Parts: sequence; C-alpha cells; structure tokens
Amino acid sequence: DVAALVDVADKPECYISRVEVPGFLDGTHIYYRSANGALESAAGARWAEAVSVALPRAIGTHMQATGFAQVHAYYPWPNNTRDAPKVSVQFERFSANAAGQVEVIALWQIEMKSGSKREGRYIATDLSWDGVEVADYVAKLNAALAGLAAEIAQKL
Repeated sequence: DVAALVDVADKPECYISRVEVPGFLDGTHIYYRSANGALESAAGARWAEAVSVALPRAIGTHMQATGFAQVHAYYPWPNNTRDAPKVSVQFERFSANAAGQVEVIALWQIEMKSGSKREGRYIATDLSWDGVEVADYVAKLNAALAGLAAEIAQKL
C-alpha cells in the first residue's frame, strides 16, 4: 500500500539521512534466507533501485503519513534546512528467514539542532510470508518500514 497524504505543515520538520544496511543487501536483489541458511535472491524480482537509496524515501513517506512529522528532504538530496532534526537509521536485518518470518531490525537516532539525541531500536513482529509470493514479501517489508517510521515520527 502507498502511504496516504496528510497535511503536516504545522508538524516538526526533519531530514532523513542515508541509511545503513548490511553490505550484502545494498543492491537491487530481493534477498531471503533459505532452509540451509544461505542467502537467496527472489527469482525474477528486483528492487527498482539500490536499497540504501530507496529506504530513506520510503521511511520519509511513511513518517509523513503518520501525521506527526514533516520530512523536509531525504538522502540522496542535500539537507538544506540545517535547523531540522536529522534522522539516521542503521538496519541490522532487512530480509526473511527460512521459516518465512520477515526480519526487520533497525537502530534509529534523531539528532536535534541542540545536539541532543533520541534513539531506539525497532524490531518488526508478527510478519511472515509463504516463501513464494514476492509481492507479499515486499508488502510485509513495507509494513515493517511503516512501523519503524511511526516509531521515529512519534519521537520528533
């Protein structure tokens, strides 16, 4: 699902910086773990762009959809509003395991103009896929991103 448009003109601004993902995930392949623990790529499916480029936009879109945040800009575009808090996200996991459990685990941090920081760790729960339908897998990853974005937006 695409996040709904919400009027956020009076909400706190922020900038989403480049996210960090494990190196093996930063590309256009859609990965999951097979039963033997090997990293597998979904057959016939790819991300439209590198994950590290797409994730800041997705997080920003979901943050605005919460109605709690106004995302001024996101990586790869420059942060032209230096007074706005900067959101950083480091993904520990962004895939599914052999049992079909979608694993999205991320550390996040909001750096305020004053230099103070707010931070947390997000763990997606209760998301699984059947190991076959890639569209469903992508939808579950997107749902996890929406949860992460909501958690961050509420802390601005």
